[in-house]
Amino acid sequence: MRRLFFIPILAVLGLVPPRAAHSHAEAGARLFPATLTIDDPAVEDEASLPTVMRIRNGATDDNPANRESDLNFEFDKRITERLGIGISDGYTILDQIGDKSLQGWRNVNLTLKYQVYVNEPHEFIASVGVGREIGGTGKTAIGADRYGSTTPTLYFGKGLGDLPIGYFRPFAITGTLGYQLPDQTNAAPNVLNTGLSLQYSLPYLQEQVVDLGLPELVGNLVPVVEFATKNPVTGNGGARTGTISPGLVYTGDTYQVGLEAVIPATSASNTSVGVIGQIHFFLGDLMPKTLGKPLF
Repeated sequence: MRRLFFIPILAVLGLVPPRAAHSHAEAGARLFPATLTIDDPAVEDEASLPTVMRIRNGATDDNPANRESDLNFEFDKRITERLGIGISDGYTILDQIGDKSLQGWRNVNLTLKYQVYVNEPHEFIASVGVGREIGGTGKTAIGADRYGSTTPTLYFGKGLGDLPIGYFRPFAITGTLGYQLPDQTNAAPNVLNTGLSLQYSLPYLQEQVVDLGLPELVGNLVPVVEFATKNPVTGNGGARTGTISPGLVYTGDTYQVGLEAVIPATSASNTSVGVIGQIHFFLGDLMPKTLGKPLF
C-alpha cells in the first residue's frame, strides 16, 4: 500500500483550525461546495484526502455477497487560471461473506478540465474536460479493468440567487454529462454517465438573503442531494445503475467535510444503503503561494 503516503499529509492538514465559510468554485456571490459522488464544475487547486465509502454488495453469479470499503484519494492542480489536471486512485477492501477477503488498488484516473465560462451576475459556471482511466494499473480481483476508457465530460453549476424568489435563492444545482468510450469495444459498452446535485446553501442564506443568527456549526452547512447514473448505450452492456445520495457538507475557509448516504436508485444497482464521507482541502486558500496557485 505504498500509495498510502497521502495519510501523513492528511494528518498534518487535519490540524488546521476551522474558519469562516468559504469554498473553491465561485460564480458571483455563489460558492459551490465540492460534491462527493459527482465532480464539481470548477477548475481549482484542491485535494480529497480521503473519500471513504462503506457498502454491502449482494451476491452475483461470479461473486459472493461482500462488505466493500473504499479509500479514495484525489489531487487537482491548475496549470493556468482555467486549465487544470487531476489524478485519483482508490484502495478497495472486499470482505466476502463465506470466502476470503480481497483487497487492492483500483485503476488510476487522470482528468484534464478547462473552465470555459463564468457568469457572475447569474451565478453560472461551465467547464469541459476529458477523463482517462488507465487500464491495468489496478487489481482485477477487486474489479479493476485490464483495459482503460476515455470519457469526454461537460460540467456546470447554476445558483438561483439571481431570481426574486426569497428563501429559495440559496438553492443551486450542479451537474455532469459524460460519454465513456472503452478501449476494447467488444469487452465493454459505451456508457452515458450523468450526475446532478441539488444544494441549499445556509452560508448563502445568511449572507445574501437574511441573517438568521445561526451558530457557526449550522450556518456553514449545505444540505445536498446527489444523483448519479450509468447508462449503457451500446452492445450487451447490462442494466442501468445509479445512486441517490442525501447528506450534509460543512464548509470552512480551507477545507470542507461531507457525509452522505448512498441509496441504490435501481434494482440492478444494489440492495443495501451505504455511507460516504469526505475530507476536502482547498489548496488555493490553504497554500496560496505554493500548491494553491497555477503553474503558469
